[in-house]
Amino acid sequence: MKFLVKLLPVLVLVAVTGCASNSSVDEVRAMAEEAQRSAAEANKAAANAQRTADAAMKAAASAQSTADAAQTSAYEANEKIDRAFKKAMEK
Repeated sequence: MKFLVKLLPVLVLVAVTGCASNSSVDEVRAMAEEAQRSAAEANKAAANAQRTADAAMKAAASAQSTADAAQTSAYEANEKIDRAFKKAMEK
């Protein structure tokens, strides 16, 4: 009986500490869940940014192709004008 009386305060202390630990675990769990939500949002934002970058890259490639075609056309027109000028000068 004396042993039980001596053990009772220790059991109460362990019970109180256990409750504190449970609230700490709940707090850590909440923090982890918030971190997971933040990571998921960041991942979604990164995916959206990648899609935007891909679309911009596609548009830039298209613009480069158009510019290359225009340059080739201008070069060919310039060559044609030079030939016509030289032909006119020979007459």
